[in-house]
Amino acid sequence: MDELSKLPATLFSPAKMVYIAYVILLIWKTAAPSHCEFFLVSVFFLAVEIVHNDWGRIRLNNSGEKNRPEWLRPK
Repeated sequence: MDELSKLPATLFSPAKMVYIAYVILLIWKTAAPSHCEFFLVSVFFLAVEIVHNDWGRIRLNNSGEKNRPEWLRPK
């Protein structure tokens, strides 16, 4: 059950939401972007997603744990 509560955060991280918005804007745009432009933007958002998940989130969680009062920390 705990894994289900984490599912929305996994599916809809900030970088994925911006990438989805980019794809939606491309669909509505009259002139199609070049394949190179789409590839470069996709690689950029992939890198942002990796940095967000593997570095930023871990750092934020560690910082939050340090600031948590002693009586709320798990034993």
